[in-house]
Amino acid sequence: MSDIKEFSQEYFDENTTKENRLFNTFIDSKEPYKSIFQNNPWMIPPDIKRPLEWGDHYWDTTVARKHDYWKNFELPSPTKDIVQIRQDFKKWGYALIEDALSEIQCQNFLNRVLEQAAGEKLAGLDAQTPSGQYVHTLINKGEVFGKCIEQNPEAVQAGVLIENFLNETLGKGWICHSFLANGAEKGKYPQGLHMDQGPLSPWMTEESPALVNTMYIPQDVNEENGGTLVIPGSHKIMIDAGSNGEIGELPPAINLEAKAGTIMMFDGRLLHGTAVNKTDEVRFVATMSNVKPWMRTQENWVLSVDPEVLNRASPKLLHRMGLQALTYGSTVEGFGMGASGKVGDEWGNIKQFREAYDKGEYVRVGELSSRSSKEDLEKKYTLKEAKTKLLKR
Repeated sequence: MSDIKEFSQEYFDENTTKENRLFNTFIDSKEPYKSIFQNNPWMIPPDIKRPLEWGDHYWDTTVARKHDYWKNFELPSPTKDIVQIRQDFKKWGYALIEDALSEIQCQNFLNRVLEQAAGEKLAGLDAQTPSGQYVHTLINKGEVFGKCIEQNPEAVQAGVLIENFLNETLGKGWICHSFLANGAEKGKYPQGLHMDQGPLSPWMTEESPALVNTMYIPQDVNEENGGTLVIPGSHKIMIDAGSNGEIGELPPAINLEAKAGTIMMFDGRLLHGTAVNKTDEVRFVATMSNVKPWMRTQENWVLSVDPEVLNRASPKLLHRMGLQALTYGSTVEGFGMGASGKVGDEWGNIKQFREAYDKGEYVRVGELSSRSSKEDLEKKYTLKEAKTKLLKR
């Protein structure tokens, strides 16, 4: 501990007030959610310790074509037309890709999710939420899911369209934030409506989103089985308010209505959430979130990916999982600094570090000096071996 009083916690506290803290009104504003709830009390999430109430609440709604407020609006409907997809996404914050999964692809996807969910329940590993069961880290739970992350047409026939669309909305080099299946079950609660890029708040990206979701819909969804709740166009309200801006009255939420095989692309600033399932059958969708490559991912891929998946992963899949380092992200002991971040760039491939770790052979560079022993200086440091291997090529 320092003897200099100005470096003590007591001195800092004595000279700090709420008023003189830098950026305090911005950082601590709790916007946009503070004003959302103040000006839209119907948006307040339910108390999960009490029975779910119905009435003037965001979850007590229906699909757009039946909704008194929305039924005369031309909201997004499933389409294969990229021009329409762009228009819908920009205007409403979401777009629906028709037949993005073929009938066989859709069935394979759904079967694997349902089987995995059942197995995790039996193993006592089921991730229960107030809305229903989640199945996390899909990458380890079926080869189909890795192919979806790659947007491989073998698993998702609209993959080429989706990949190009994500390049447009996020810029090339985007990575996968997480990929999980979201269940909605009878007797459970709706999610609070939220933005998936909400952790950036009170900052608001005003030109383009920092996160774009690819939501796989392997079952028909509607107002009965918990079709995802969305407030169409709410992303524009967030954009207009800007960073730290206040939100006024919002239009009502609707349930998504879509057939199995549809994929929903939606803006990270769109207010949405899991709805109430009134049927006896569990409803699953699977959300693959995608972000700018410098953002911290929800899934810690470097640690969670199964070694077998890692071993067979293509350069594209490694990149999507954040195992492709570049100067401002995912470097390991400096390895990756100066790398391009492009798919297949060996100077940013950190897979070898994870493999060494799995084998118990990862040797980190610790304290060294001019007085270090020959043994310490000549250790088989993983960093040195990675660089030496590349320099020999």
